[in-house]
Amino acid sequence: MKNTALRRALTAVAALGTLGTGVLATAGPAAAVTRDGYLDIREFGLFYNSALGGSFIDLYMADGDLANDRFISPGPGQGYAVGNNAASYFNKDKVTWYVYTGAGAGGVEGWIPANYFGTFSTTFKNQVSSVYHFKAR
Repeated sequence: MKNTALRRALTAVAALGTLGTGVLATAGPAAAVTRDGYLDIREFGLFYNSALGGSFIDLYMADGDLANDRFISPGPGQGYAVGNNAASYFNKDKVTWYVYTGAGAGGVEGWIPANYFGTFSTTFKNQVSSVYHFKAR
């Protein structure tokens, strides 16, 4: 009788341990696709100020209308709309990102190669309205 109870208890502990491991295993990739205020590998960052200064937003996926997004990290510009307010960028992704001065890939197109950072030219500084990690048009 004691062996059966002990076996059941150990089986329950093992099952809970497996369940917990599964939850932990899925937490990593899910966290990478959230806008968490940390510029991770495979993300594209837009900064409020020149020279990667001020608050930024970290993007993992394309965004056709940055007017609906806010700078989220601490620093000057935190909470402001990203659309038409980004002065610099950091592409920590492995692919080229495309920036547009209009929403939905409208306006002037520019591109930022993988692992490249800098301050936008006068054409794009405080004019970027949408970004894509693929050529949108």
